[in-house]
Amino acid sequence: MIDFTFPPEVEEVRLKVREFMDTRVRPAWEATDQDDRGEVVKTIVELRKEAHDDWGLWLPHMPPEWGGMGLGPTAMAAVSAEASKVSIGPFVINAQAPDEGNQHTLLHWGTDEQKEKYLKPLCNGTARSCFAMTEPEVAGSDPTLIKTFAYQDGDEWVINGHKWFISGARGAKFAMLVARTEEDPEIPQAANSCFIVDLPSEGWNIVRDV
Repeated sequence: MIDFTFPPEVEEVRLKVREFMDTRVRPAWEATDQDDRGEVVKTIVELRKEAHDDWGLWLPHMPPEWGGMGLGPTAMAAVSAEASKVSIGPFVINAQAPDEGNQHTLLHWGTDEQKEKYLKPLCNGTARSCFAMTEPEVAGSDPTLIKTFAYQDGDEWVINGHKWFISGARGAKFAMLVARTEEDPEIPQAANSCFIVDLPSEGWNIVRDV
């Protein structure tokens, strides 16, 4: 039989997250007028500060040198399960999509300059990002069918395409955008690149909310 019992160190952090969500986050969120944007922002800012300063629950997926808790996959699964019991839970501990995935991408493949400009503000909680991959003209997020194309023009890249379901598009400081960079590639997946697009940016238009 499979033993689904968490190791003691994982169970400890899981219960800590549960306590924080039950005693602090859920009551504060339920007491917030969620139709009042100003009140929503105030509540979230206060809870994020408390999570970081008082509970030590911040960036569970990131290494300590980036201000995180350095948790592995099993512990992250436990933390995510508890935090997501409140809709704003993952955001309060700075472990929400798409920032979490973008943080991993920048950590492992970003240059030092990119880490300083983009990763550091994400980890500090002073910026948000978005992820642009899914397209309306093709079947969901299949990377082999991406139509958005990027080509180099001198020292710049020009990107043409249409994305939708861009998680976190409004209010994001930058986008991680996936585009095709080769015509008729033999291996479609290998023809895609991920670009960092500063926002707002010329040519970036949010057509509608879905």
